[in-house]
Amino acid sequence: MMLGQIKHAAIYTQHPETTIPFYEKILGMRRSTTAVLETNRGHLSDGLIGLAVLARRPGIPAGLDHFGFEITDIETVLNRIRTKFPETIITKGLERVPFAVFRSHDPTGAQFDISQRSHEKVREGYKEDGWIQPRQFNHVVIRAASPRQVADFYQEVFELFEVKEPPLDDAVCLSDGKVRLLLLRTNDNSYISMRQGLDHIGFQVESLSRTKQDLEELTASAPASAPKDIGAEIFGHYTRRDMDACRIGTFAVADPDGVLLDFSED
Repeated sequence: MMLGQIKHAAIYTQHPETTIPFYEKILGMRRSTTAVLETNRGHLSDGLIGLAVLARRPGIPAGLDHFGFEITDIETVLNRIRTKFPETIITKGLERVPFAVFRSHDPTGAQFDISQRSHEKVREGYKEDGWIQPRQFNHVVIRAASPRQVADFYQEVFELFEVKEPPLDDAVCLSDGKVRLLLLRTNDNSYISMRQGLDHIGFQVESLSRTKQDLEELTASAPASAPKDIGAEIFGHYTRRDMDACRIGTFAVADPDGVLLDFSED
């Protein structure tokens, strides 16, 4: 096992009661923890990645908030951050959170959790081996003014390795062997693309045509949980152009609360 593997992502939503069914029905995710007692939020899993769907609190914007690494040795990672990136902040994970032992950030400000399966704080689904299913998480996208600088951070700290597929132009793509971390350069295409930090997440599916059909059926049967068309709003053409730059995903939508995600076929 590599030192670090991507095992977690989290979104804050204004409407968890309609967002959770989207991920359950379209991506086949299952509830993976009972430790969070509130009925309006939950931790889901696709067998590979845990997805925390959290109710938005005051002061926290809705959207993709952070992602997380399961590692084999917490002290090694903490020492690398403190030694090689001394201006980086590290804080302890919140007590009631079933995954995060520590929280830190990369040079763009994108926050990530640090976890170790053997730690006493980690519980329930995050301690278990996963499963394989037809639709699974396969990439995280971060925008950066200097993709190479950010790549160096993740390679130094978590030992991710660089991959050259797909064609990347000025982007950098890293992998932990299962999930890719795509680092796109910021640009002036839109207000979204000029920001540094987490951009979107992506999933591999067995069939894009079947996934599109499932999205249409969900729209008809449960309109409140329907995906949002990223090109439908007044500035939608900018958003679509930004998502087309991903180079991994080939079909993009937003979840019911506007979190951007895309799909690629096996």
